[in-house]
Amino acid sequence: MNKFTLFTILFLFSITNYSLALDQDELLDVDTAFAPEVVEVGVDKLKLRFKIADKYYLYKHAFKFPNDDMAVKFGIAQIPDGHKKEDEFFGEVETYHHQIDIVIPYENPDGVAITQFKFKYQGCAEAGVCYPPQTKTVELNLPVPQDSILHAGDSLGGNSASVLGINALNNNDQWAGQVDSVLPEDQAFKVETIAMDANKLSARFTMSPNVYLYKDKVKLTSLTDGITIDALHFPAAQSKDDPHFGEVEIYFDQIEVAIDISRKVGSARQLLISAEFQGCVDEGICYPPSSRTITVDLPAIAAQQNSDNNVQLSEQDQIQKDLEKNAWWKTILKFFGFGLLLALTPCIFPMIPILSGLIMGQGEISRSRAFMLSLIYVLAMALAYTAAGVIAGLLGANIQAALQKPWIIITFSMVFVALAMSMFGYYDLQLPASWQSKLSNISNKQKSGSYIGVGIMGFLSAIIVGPCVAPPLAGAVLYISNTGDPVVGGFALFAMSMGMGVPLLLIGASAGKWMPQSGGWMNVVKAFFGIALLAMAIWFLSRIIPGPVTLALFGILALLSSIFWYRYALKNGVKGKMIGLFLVFKLALIGIGIVEIMGAIRGNTDFLHPLTKYEMHFTLIKSYDDLQLAIKKTDKIVLLDFYADWCVECKHMEGATYSKAIVQKELERFLVLKADVTDQDDIDKELMKKFKIIGPPATLFFGKDNQLIKQYSFFGFKDAEEFMAHLQKL
Repeated sequence: MNKFTLFTILFLFSITNYSLALDQDELLDVDTAFAPEVVEVGVDKLKLRFKIADKYYLYKHAFKFPNDDMAVKFGIAQIPDGHKKEDEFFGEVETYHHQIDIVIPYENPDGVAITQFKFKYQGCAEAGVCYPPQTKTVELNLPVPQDSILHAGDSLGGNSASVLGINALNNNDQWAGQVDSVLPEDQAFKVETIAMDANKLSARFTMSPNVYLYKDKVKLTSLTDGITIDALHFPAAQSKDDPHFGEVEIYFDQIEVAIDISRKVGSARQLLISAEFQGCVDEGICYPPSSRTITVDLPAIAAQQNSDNNVQLSEQDQIQKDLEKNAWWKTILKFFGFGLLLALTPCIFPMIPILSGLIMGQGEISRSRAFMLSLIYVLAMALAYTAAGVIAGLLGANIQAALQKPWIIITFSMVFVALAMSMFGYYDLQLPASWQSKLSNISNKQKSGSYIGVGIMGFLSAIIVGPCVAPPLAGAVLYISNTGDPVVGGFALFAMSMGMGVPLLLIGASAGKWMPQSGGWMNVVKAFFGIALLAMAIWFLSRIIPGPVTLALFGILALLSSIFWYRYALKNGVKGKMIGLFLVFKLALIGIGIVEIMGAIRGNTDFLHPLTKYEMHFTLIKSYDDLQLAIKKTDKIVLLDFYADWCVECKHMEGATYSKAIVQKELERFLVLKADVTDQDDIDKELMKKFKIIGPPATLFFGKDNQLIKQYSFFGFKDAEEFMAHLQKL
């Protein structure tokens, strides 16, 4: 009795007992129980994938790959080890559940484009019913091996492109210089997908150099019941007059595609996606349509939805959503309101002494001229914020972060010092004559009321002084990056910037009223702004010098100012009760100076809280791999803080929030990580790009399932009370 006869008897026996063996479950169709698919075809190997239904399995020994095609030589299949079991029919065997990938090498010396691939397999249901051996034959479109493209082209003549299963340029002579650079499809295109939250994914397509992807050929399909793909959001593409498809949109290098999905309650936590796409080598050979199956782990729905079963969005995501839905005029008004709320934050507050110093540097001017100077300053500032935001959205590059280089910071600090010296009366500190001449020229140019100079200062102030990231800015940048539409996002950022500039415009509008007339009082007020500009220079240098040194410099400035400003007031005719007020200022500055120096001696770093010892300890990470390793090692919720030395709000949050004992106590139930992106090197940029961080401060949370909890992650500053309330929601 041969094996086939034995199996037939066993199969008939199992079918006879079918209703009892399956406990009333229906036996699946063989193609549903074991779904075979050729998922990849390279130039020298292919990948055969079986998707095996639950409670079914395949036998390893049953896999057979007959080599019937004499032109294409199939090699020995690379079959992974299976699960060993004692089988009632075949004894000790190896089996596979859920999914198996088998790699079959092959040789195609003649450059055949189409071949027949035959394979055999056999499997059973765990309930005891086995299927007869199955034989399948599929037609393969083979890419041409690199060493045979020219030979095949010569032998097949002018129709070689279609016969080979690839697209070539009309001039086949161009192949000669390109053949060596053609990569296998699995190397030319990399596809990765991660879950950003319960209902949004991000698919990253990475193309090798000189390879491009067709936008209209990208198709993503859910293979998991209960989960559907609703929409794909592509970034802006390049237009190309393609010789095969006409006017098309293409992508080079790397793109991120945002994916909206819908999930039924109780649906699987793991999503299978079929990714179909096609691309070409630039000005050369095109790959056949490709298909990949990608597995994505999803967060639980319950943790991501509110009581109305609507997805809870983070503040910046809600702003992004509003941008997509609201009328443009509503968007402009809303963002102008956001700007008003941000007007007196550390993002804009440092610009008040800068603008005031510029106005004071003009001497005695009219209210209208002071207002025009302020308006030009604010318009330049708004244009800078808008340009920086649009660039960050379209290119993923934060121009503000890029300009936080030590030499730029030192240069800008010297500008503040130059302006301060002009406030003190054209450099009465007796610097060397050559220095006095250069600084005097700077001062005289500023005093001439150059609108261009004020505009340049406004533009640089916005870009260099205040690289703050708040939810409205993040929302607008995310909108631009996801839609590729810089117009609406840019107008929103411009409106926000104008709202932020309202206090500066008020300074200009009232300058003619509160500015003293020329003479003694004018000199005293100018000296005050000189001190403020020196403080600005120290504050700006604090981004690149140690914290205790910053405290010491502020302390020294306060002590020197207490002496010299008081004497300056006496020298310029301040008398009576007013000199008593200056005496109070003198004592206050002495007290501030002593406290700052005491903080520096203790090694403290926050000049706003010089006697507060900052004791929050973070675990530092550098790369995405570091983050993944840290997450896998803990069963706590993970907090990841993005920080930079040049980030004003980051230091503000350290001193006002993380330093509080109550916050530190609450954070004991979290694993607290910090990504210091001060250097903005390639690793920093890659980590920020991974989570669409346009700049610090940003605070991300990861759940115990290792997934980003996007709706609780946020940009910008939160004080201790807000932060505590936020943590308690997790």
